[in-house]
Amino acid sequence: MSVSLKNFSILYYALVVVFMLTVIFNLELVHYIVKPTFMVLLMAFHRNQLPERFGTFSKLIQFGLFFSWIGDIALMFDEKMPILFVVGLGAFLVAHVGYFFAFINSIKTSGIPFNFGRAALLGLPFAVFTVPFFLYMKDGLPADLFGPVLAYTVVITIMGIGSAIRSGHAEKKNFQWILIGAILFILSDCVIAINKFVYDFEYDAILNMALYLSGQFMITVGAIYYAQQKLS
Repeated sequence: MSVSLKNFSILYYALVVVFMLTVIFNLELVHYIVKPTFMVLLMAFHRNQLPERFGTFSKLIQFGLFFSWIGDIALMFDEKMPILFVVGLGAFLVAHVGYFFAFINSIKTSGIPFNFGRAALLGLPFAVFTVPFFLYMKDGLPADLFGPVLAYTVVITIMGIGSAIRSGHAEKKNFQWILIGAILFILSDCVIAINKFVYDFEYDAILNMALYLSGQFMITVGAIYYAQQKLS
C-alpha cells in the first residue's frame, strides 16, 4: 500500500490546505464544495485498498465514515439552522458507535484471550480526560443540549477506550494508527466544545479540522493495514 498511500496522502493533505485557505479567506462557496469531499475520499480509498475481502470490521469503518460525512454536512450550516448542530452531533455519535464496534470486532476475531484488568488500565486515561473536561464545559451548556452533549461525551470516551484496548489483539502498526487517530478525533471535538460552550477563540475551525481530518485519515489507514494483515 506504500506507493498508493503516498499518492493519496499528497492528494488528501493538498485538499486540507485548500480547505484551510477557505476558512482563512472566508471563501464560502469553495468551503461548501470542499468540506464534504474528505469523508468521500476516505471511503473510496478504504474500499479501493480492500478489493478481495470486505469483512465486518471494514464495513463498520465505512459505516463510521459515512455518518461522519453526514455530520460534516450538518455542521456546515449549524450557525444558520441551530437544530443542525444536534443533527451533526447525532450523526457523529452514530459514527463513533460504528468505530467502537469495529474495534471490538477486531478484538473478538484476534483469538487472544481478553484481559479485563489490562483493558481497564488502558481505557482509564480516556475517562480521566473526558470526565473533567465535561465538568469544565458543562456550565456553558444550554439546558436543551446538556443531555445530548453528555451522551456524546460518553460515546466518544467509549470509542477511545475501544481503540486502546485493541493493544495485544492487533499488530502494532495498525493499532498505533487507529489509537492516535481516535485521540485526534476526540481532541477535535474538545476544540468545538470549548469554542461553542466556553469561549470563542480565533481560528478554532482550523485547529478543529486539522485534528479531525488527520484523525479520520489515521483511523482509515490503520483500518486498511488491519484488514490487509488479516488477508496476508
